[in-house]
Amino acid sequence: MKVVYKFIQVILRIYLPIFFKKIVVRGIENVPTSKPVIFAVNHQNTFMDGILVALKLKKPVFFLTRSDVFKGSLFLKISKRLNLIPIFRKQDGFDDIAQKNKGTFSFCIEELEKGSNVLIFPEGVSEPVHHLFELKKGVARLALEAESKNNFQLDLHVVPVAINYENHFVGGSKVFINYTSPIPISSYQQLCKESESKARNKLLLEIKNRLKSNMIHIEGDYTVFRASHWKKIIQKADSDHEIIKALEALNYEKKIPLKTEGFNWKKEKYRYNQSSSYINKLLAFVICLPGFVAFLPTVFLTRGIVWFVKDESFYLSVVAVSWLFFGLIQFLFCLLYAWNYFDANIVLLLVVCLPFFAFLSLRNFQRVVARD
Repeated sequence: MKVVYKFIQVILRIYLPIFFKKIVVRGIENVPTSKPVIFAVNHQNTFMDGILVALKLKKPVFFLTRSDVFKGSLFLKISKRLNLIPIFRKQDGFDDIAQKNKGTFSFCIEELEKGSNVLIFPEGVSEPVHHLFELKKGVARLALEAESKNNFQLDLHVVPVAINYENHFVGGSKVFINYTSPIPISSYQQLCKESESKARNKLLLEIKNRLKSNMIHIEGDYTVFRASHWKKIIQKADSDHEIIKALEALNYEKKIPLKTEGFNWKKEKYRYNQSSSYINKLLAFVICLPGFVAFLPTVFLTRGIVWFVKDESFYLSVVAVSWLFFGLIQFLFCLLYAWNYFDANIVLLLVVCLPFFAFLSLRNFQRVVARD
């Protein structure tokens, strides 16, 4: 299991810094390396969120994953190799989720007792918008149950992780991963003895505050906000911290519930990228062209797959994995074909040129498709 996990992690460590324009990781030095950890992560891009959090961690991570994706014996085998654990939710059509999740929680506690890392998305939903939804109590319940079972001697810590995407739908943009300071669950021992519900609520509030203070968090009418403010902010800001400061300085309705009606992600996914001049777009097109031509089958296969994506929160993750999977297959096929029909110099040329063309295309295609 560890061999497969580590192999995929190495591949992704090479690939994702190319797929994204920039991956900024902060606070990873805060993560305890010799103690069990629960990562509480905001959830905006389905399995891409978990991949990004685990990307540079030395210890493997167990991921709590929505149970409706565990279909078929093949996927069950794959999921075990990738440390995926099913979590049951009402919105997936399951009744009596507390009973169904007992086995999941027991497994997680056993792994935490071994010193493992567990990742959970406390919002319980994945929505590709800059907003923190209300947290479910599962993360607090799991942390306190694990410590209580071990008389608060487990030395378990919860690390809230805030992920901020510059653009939720396309590669070639920036993503920021903020590991906040760990919360020692042993500090809740006395309160837990007095009232478990109060301990859960306080821990949940602490996690929420850590996440919210490090997140790009938009409230009110999301569509109106994006149309009125986002482009101006994104053109001036170089980091998520600058975006957060800009949001704090804006005078808009911040205390009303989030509304996303009218937000058409398929039409607007490129609209708010940093704008480029027509000359820059033409230059980017010329740079990207060799890679698009060389990997045309991968491009068309990916477009065919994402055409079936109805849940927008899966879009970026599916594109990233599809490009990687089919791109590697096509690359190996080209090398095998060249090896059989051409001399070693041609093979060596392909080994150098194909990855280089792919790199240029991944890094520059967003400039081609950006809209004002």
